[in-house]
Amino acid sequence: MLALPNLLSLSRIAALLPLALLLAAGQNWWAAVLFALAAATDLLDGYLARRQGRVTAFGAALDPIADKVLVAGTVLLLAGLGALGLWGTLAGLLILVRELAVSGLREATGVGGLPVTRAAKYKSAAQMAALTLLIAARELPPPAHEAGVILLWAAAALTLWTGAGYVRKALGALE
Repeated sequence: MLALPNLLSLSRIAALLPLALLLAAGQNWWAAVLFALAAATDLLDGYLARRQGRVTAFGAALDPIADKVLVAGTVLLLAGLGALGLWGTLAGLLILVRELAVSGLREATGVGGLPVTRAAKYKSAAQMAALTLLIAARELPPPAHEAGVILLWAAAALTLWTGAGYVRKALGALE
């Protein structure tokens, strides 16, 4: 049986379908709540795994995959619904390209070759906060959308910065 930390990681992936349905139905508040709850599992799964002594190679691999699926899927959903606008879509595209590139670098360097950094954890938090705001912004006054796009650009900047660090480490590991 899967341990609770891994189930929490899997729940981030599983949240994408109901999130898409809620967004398509215009249930933005519920979609924002679901996304925020799914995002919160990212903090909880690692904490529980360490506290319970259940840190596994499977969990270490699953956690970043679940984050990427949730973030990438949500960016694509919001862009497809026109909820990001041009500038938000560009920031989202930068995030997606970096996430794919770093995933490829992790694969090329092997297991544990590129450990998650503290800055990458801040990057994930910024992405999750920006996307939560952008989901809810459809029900809020227009400045909320603008704030969400600004926060998404801040997340994109952190994403690119941490991605550059991973590239430097990967090049060193591949030499």
